[in-house]
Amino acid sequence: MERNEFIKSLGLGIAVVCAGSCLSGCGSKSNDPSPAGGGTPGGGGTSGTKVNVDLSTQLLTVGSFLSSGGVLFVRTATGNTTSSFIATQATCPHQGGALNWIQANNLIQCSLHSSQYSASGSVITQPNDGGTTQALKIYSTAISGNTLTATIS
Repeated sequence: MERNEFIKSLGLGIAVVCAGSCLSGCGSKSNDPSPAGGGTPGGGGTSGTKVNVDLSTQLLTVGSFLSSGGVLFVRTATGNTTSSFIATQATCPHQGGALNWIQANNLIQCSLHSSQYSASGSVITQPNDGGTTQALKIYSTAISGNTLTATIS
């Protein structure tokens, strides 16, 4: 075999291996609606799981928010009653972007494609990439002492 033939056959072999690897990485479309094709849609964790926040050190002011255990906690009013807080899934159902509370507009916004949701989880604005999203999951909350608990359903 001549050098040119060897290099051509080597190049073709590498191209076939690379193409096969790339195609196998694409895989088939999953029927799972979650952004990563596995786990719980919206990054909410396992159903029945309880996620806690210590109100003596966290969520101290109206408008503060934090993500913990797949839950976005937001303080919407003063006082340590359940009506002062909301708890939603922490990631956008569109493509899994982090969700943030925008106090000035009283809404939740995705950091990835700017989808916007009301405090009740309904869609206000669809993603800016031309895709569509769905309403956020809202979790029930309870307060015991200084502990706010969200139960993932």
